[in-house]
Amino acid sequence: MATNVSGCLVKVLLFLLGAVMGTGLTAVAGVVMFVPDSTTVTSVEPTPTAPGMYVKKIERVVGTTHYEIWLGPSADRGYVVTVPGGWGHEPKREPAEDGVRLKFDNGGEIFVPKASYS
Repeated sequence: MATNVSGCLVKVLLFLLGAVMGTGLTAVAGVVMFVPDSTTVTSVEPTPTAPGMYVKKIERVVGTTHYEIWLGPSADRGYVVTVPGGWGHEPKREPAEDGVRLKFDNGGEIFVPKASYS
């Protein structure tokens, strides 16, 4: 009888170990699939009249690739503007006294007020 209890206990422990490992592997797979990978494509350093402009390509294993423009003092800190799909990823930065205007080749414009990035 002691052998049956020991075998049952081993089976229960193995089941619990499998459940914990399965949950852990699922969590790791979820993180790998949905955490974005960011690469800086182009950068324009800040000037006295305009913030720095850093264009980043955001890729995911699952999902679409899109671009973000970071306006600020450095590539890792600033105001984030998501670029609409199909607009390209190389806007022209035109500083104004009340903000920055980002002009795209397709005619689209995004205005960012100075209070957002300063």
